[in-house]
Amino acid sequence: MAGNAPADLVEPAFEALTSGGKRLRPLLLVLSARMGQPVREDLLGAAIVIEVLHTASLIHDDIVDRAESRRGAPTTIARYGREIAAATGDYLFAEAFSELARIGDPRLVRAFAEASVGLAAGELEQYRANGATVEVEAYLEHTRKKTAGLFKAACVAGGTLGGLSLVQIDALASYGQALGIAFQMSDDIMDLVGKPGLMGKGIGTDLVEGTVTLPVIFALSEGDSGTIRRVLADPSPTPELLEAGIEAVLATDAVARTEEWARGEIDAALEDLGLLPDSQEREFLESVASEVVGRDA
Repeated sequence: MAGNAPADLVEPAFEALTSGGKRLRPLLLVLSARMGQPVREDLLGAAIVIEVLHTASLIHDDIVDRAESRRGAPTTIARYGREIAAATGDYLFAEAFSELARIGDPRLVRAFAEASVGLAAGELEQYRANGATVEVEAYLEHTRKKTAGLFKAACVAGGTLGGLSLVQIDALASYGQALGIAFQMSDDIMDLVGKPGLMGKGIGTDLVEGTVTLPVIFALSEGDSGTIRRVLADPSPTPELLEAGIEAVLATDAVARTEEWARGEIDAALEDLGLLPDSQEREFLESVASEVVGRDA
């Protein structure tokens, strides 16, 4: 894609696209498609599109969050500045839809366009809610848009390219959305108890950014809400205050409640897969779902 890029965007676009990551979304797309009979060139193109869209959204997220690092490396905005970062994200979005135009399937364009709108709306909702009181349903709504939307689009696009039936594509859509919600909840937990860098950021990043995640919502209602709110309200909390905020969350059963909810989403995802052909690809999709919450496949 970099062949048509403005000269100043070639390097930042290349760095963003090759900075690592799990490549989970293109994997979901390929597995979904291979339960049918996709055209290889279109399948590869759509897999590239989903990863490029995801990368573009991360660049824009980092601009909004003023993030300095991701996956242990400087973000595009930190390395090149706001103007180049914004232009790089815009360019990647444009190239993604250019590839969709080449594929020429309006159903894919619709799926990815809806996901892109959801990314923008979800990020805006999260930004407006930073440091504020957030209800569980509001959290779920922006998670469906911001995180689960691309998971869902990947599965729908794959099923469409594979020529699956509408019932099977709907099952894949439900699977993708449930998987995306569980993935976000797992990310929320890792922000509190994981190893720095494992999910692409350090411990407590969400709290530092004022992002109200599901375990934080639970902890605010049953723990030391004063300490947690002080961390959320402070744009640059001291290490001591951040540690106190994390400990206040972990002193409750918020993590356990979030894990339970995530497992419920995974159970729903696995149930939806029952409508799909019994195949190696379906087994892989089941394994992916189980892995998200650390369960045995």
